Amino acid sequence: MSEEIKNELNNENKTNIDDTANSSDETKNTEEQTQEVDNKIPYDRFKAKVDEANALKEKLAEIEKANEEAERKKLEEQNEYKKLYEQAQEQLAELRTSNLNAKKDALLSKAGYDDGQIEVLRGTINGETDEELAKAVESLKDVIAPKQNYIDPTPMNGEGGKPAKADKEEIGAKAFERIKNKLF
Repeated sequence: MSEEIKNELNNENKTNIDDTANSSDETKNTEEQTQEVDNKIPYDRFKAKVDEANALKEKLAEIEKANEEAERKKLEEQNEYKKLYEQAQEQLAELRTSNLNAKKDALLSKAGYDDGQIEVLRGTINGETDEELAKAVESLKDVIAPKQNYIDPTPMNGEGGKPAKADKEEIGAKAFERIKNKLF
């Protein structure tokens, strides 16, 4: 009878050890899951923060505009029209430059250049009018060809005609599959 009691106690101890191991595994899993969940931001919270940031950006733009207006009125009151004229000329020059760069980008994009090439080649195009810019892009295409987004369709072009490399084990497995019905 004492052997039976010892066996039962050993079985209970093993069960208790298994239960504690399982419970610790479960707690580890739930801890990992909570860590994963904690790292994720709920959409509503994210949207609220984005809306808040956008509202702050709008307020900042309004404040900057109000400051510019106040400075302009102050200069007008002091009869410093020269500074106002210089500021207007600077703004006009910036607008012209950005407009010219946009035209150059559009022409280079239409010619087939990708974004990286456009960034590099924008400075090489000279001209003010649309015709001058178009001529400059055409002459640039003769010197620097746009990046090709296709494979040369001629035979033996070296790109599409190459077979994929196969593993020796894969070749052997395919050969076995073909002849196994004949052997067995």
